[in-house]
Amino acid sequence: FCLQTMLAARCPTDELSLTNCAVVNDKDFQNGQHVIVKTSPTHKFVFTVKSHNTVLSGNIAFSLPQRKWVGLSIGQEVEVTPYDFDKARQCIGTMTIEIDFLQKKSVDSNPYDTDRMAAEFIQQFNCQAFSTGQQVGHTMGRGAVCVFGDEQVGSKGIELGLAIANSQVIFEKAESSSLALIGKSKTKQGRQSIINPDWNFEKMGIGGLDREFSDIFRRAFASRVFPVELVEQMGECGGHTTQKNNPEGCGETPGTMTVCGPSPAWRLFVFRQLGANSGLHIIIFDEIDAICKQRGTMQGSTGVHDTVVNQLLSKIDGVEQLNNILVIGMTNRPDLIDEALLRPGRLEVKMEIGLPDENGRVQILNIHTARMREHKLLGDDVDVRELAVETKNFSGAELEGLVRAAQSTAMNRHIKAATKVEVDMERAEKLQVMRGDFLNSLENDIKPAFGINQEDYDSYIMNGIIVWGDPVTRALDDGELLVQQTKNSDRTPLVSVLLEGPPNSGKTALAAKIAEKSGFPFIKICSPDKMIGFSETAKCQAIKKIFDDAYKSQLSCVVVDDIERLLDYVPIGPRFSNLVLQALLVLLKKASPHGRKLLIIGTSSRKDVLQEMEMMDVFSTNIHIPNITTGEQLIEALELLSRFDDRERSRISQHVKGKAVWIGIKKLMMIIEMSLQVRANPVCVVMCFSLSHFLSLSLILFLSSAIAVVEP
Repeated sequence: FCLQTMLAARCPTDELSLTNCAVVNDKDFQNGQHVIVKTSPTHKFVFTVKSHNTVLSGNIAFSLPQRKWVGLSIGQEVEVTPYDFDKARQCIGTMTIEIDFLQKKSVDSNPYDTDRMAAEFIQQFNCQAFSTGQQVGHTMGRGAVCVFGDEQVGSKGIELGLAIANSQVIFEKAESSSLALIGKSKTKQGRQSIINPDWNFEKMGIGGLDREFSDIFRRAFASRVFPVELVEQMGECGGHTTQKNNPEGCGETPGTMTVCGPSPAWRLFVFRQLGANSGLHIIIFDEIDAICKQRGTMQGSTGVHDTVVNQLLSKIDGVEQLNNILVIGMTNRPDLIDEALLRPGRLEVKMEIGLPDENGRVQILNIHTARMREHKLLGDDVDVRELAVETKNFSGAELEGLVRAAQSTAMNRHIKAATKVEVDMERAEKLQVMRGDFLNSLENDIKPAFGINQEDYDSYIMNGIIVWGDPVTRALDDGELLVQQTKNSDRTPLVSVLLEGPPNSGKTALAAKIAEKSGFPFIKICSPDKMIGFSETAKCQAIKKIFDDAYKSQLSCVVVDDIERLLDYVPIGPRFSNLVLQALLVLLKKASPHGRKLLIIGTSSRKDVLQEMEMMDVFSTNIHIPNITTGEQLIEALELLSRFDDRERSRISQHVKGKAVWIGIKKLMMIIEMSLQVRANPVCVVMCFSLSHFLSLSLILFLSSAIAVVEP
């Protein structure tokens, strides 16, 4: 026992203040020793001391936060006694630290990584004494912060403890602090649940919609019922995010970046007064076509748009030319922008932001999965290169959406969204986004805008392709040759083919099958059934948009189905839309942009009409799709359809073998289904016999199947 009466002094340097030790002369106490400081009969505090030769013997120096915590004044007498920790009982297990900036001028909006801060804290304060409520000053990375309200929360809830290498440090920000914390080493933030725990669908009178509600929760609310910390580690699934990338090669440090919406803000150009030696200033006009339309094109306007364009032109040109301002305009309608704005010296550099290629998709996916990979939330079976191959024609936003959808799918495995919303938190701690989550999202959730609409193909090839003879085989083979020509030939980036033949011969199904087998990343069907009620102008715009979208992909296929219907052709008159005709004539012959290849497949049942309209010449070649013309072909079709047994096929064969027939495959399939209904309802046969004097090949097939049912 060695009691000393000492005088409280001011810490000699800021560096020593941040050690959070009481500073003494080495003649009084040894460096790293622990002492009890008694400021009154009832107030005792434990400090770790650091020796320094600038402190006079008999003095003990404290930092300002320490003096505030203890309630000391300079020159006050205190009793100092050595203190030894019981390391078996007084080592800190977990320390919770409430933090804020020491000075308001040090406020920083950037987030602080609590994991890194915890490691730095333990490294600097290893083997130091800490007490509940103690105030500590410490520099955390970018600036000084005041650490206060320390609590040692060990297994026994000790009030005084020794920080060791194994101590866990948890940070929480002060109640009114603007400090942003990220990482695992922070307190779990309380949040108000968006879902009433007692709420369920049944009380609202809603039932039978479990699947629909499950999808809603998976896509919209899954991340809201998980802990904030886990959502942050996922990186992106909490909501919509915007990412801004500074352009490379624009200067060491951009001085200012300002993003403007459609409303012009000419005051931004005051950056000119800073001079050519100032930092780079970037002004971005989003949707610039909204304020810079072609002058004189706004009918009935007061000329406001023209004035806006004139002002922007004068601001860009200016009196003095400076090189410290970069103006960027963004639009998806460059055709609407006034040409004067695009001349050299103004917005002279035109850059098309196309769809990312495979390597680009790998980079984008790596960016959006980086946080998951860092926190080991990405499954080992996830291959980003594989996902890049499977996401042809995905835009960056769609790839980001794919990652969010996969995260939601993974979360949904731990959410039961039936009558109540429940989360298995024990399993959720081991949550990982697996390969199956991405593949499920690819199949069900995220479809590229410039990709393939599988539903269209399912409707056009509902019953498959029936190869009833050589004409069908030749059509498919010729189509494959044209696909390979489009892929491999640089001399013919535009290839077009017309499939023509009688109605119900299966032209649309063959065109859809050729397109599907091509494997092109962009396939669209331009069909008149999607343009019912369109005016001529609207129909032209819809057709043009399909071709414009096709030009954005490196390999594209456009199926122009039922051309005479697109033209609104009727034989009375005859009448047709000349506006649509001229649009098709231009688009079918228009060369693809450099590096883009396009296959066009047209279908028509009126070759004679297209010849009169001079449309046949715009196609590279044409393929005739005939009807079934022989009994042998009919029997082959029946065998492939497998809708009859051997006895029924034998009876039908007796009627049609060696005979000339004329029936389309679609018509044949319809008659077969009718005959099967007769098989199921034999009473219908009586009506069929009453029509025997109108017997044709179609009814022969119909009756042959029906008679086979009623015979003993």
